[in-house]
This record gives sequence, structure tokens and C-alpha cells, in this order.
Amino acid sequence: MPFKKVNVKEEINKRLENDTELKKAYDHAQHEYEVVKQLVKMRNEMGFSQSDVARQSGLTQQMVSRIETVDNSPTLRNFIKYVDSLGLEIKIEKKSPKREYSKV
Repeated sequence: MPFKKVNVKEEINKRLENDTELKKAYDHAQHEYEVVKQLVKMRNEMGFSQSDVARQSGLTQQMVSRIETVDNSPTLRNFIKYVDSLGLEIKIEKKSPKREYSKV
């Protein structure tokens, strides 16, 4: 059987369009990824290492690393310690009418 070249991004987008549950799960994962990515970016821009955050927050460096890993869900307490140690604050705002994530 010959090899068939597949456009992975196209295939993912097709499946997202056709499966609402998959789309929900994908959007949720994207949101988590964006939050973690923004935190790590801000930490780096401020010149802090994971060890610096650990010392400031009272968490271990391993805990900080896990917080910065997308597939991990830290406790709210540890997440707030992390955010506080960077001098940041969490704000809760109402979402715009329909927040859409870009396709793959």
C-alpha cells in the first residue's frame, strides 16, 4: 500500500469542526496552554528563574515546574502563591460574547 501524505493541521481542523465535544476539550486545553505560556513568558521577562519563584513563594522548584506544565493542575493555593511571588494579580472578568481560539 503506498504512503499517503496527510496534512495534519487540516485533519485536526476537520475533526474539530465535526465533533463538538472534541472542540470543547480542545478549546479548554488551549485556554490552559495560553495561561501557562503567559505566566512563563512574564516570569522570564522579569528575569526570574523557577528557583527564584520557589524561594519567593515557599513552593519547591519542582512544584513551580509542575505549575508551568500544561497537563498539571496545581491547587488554587499554590497557583496563587506562584502568581503572588511574581508580583502579579489575578483578575476575573466577564468573557467577550464568544471567545474563539484559532485553529491549529
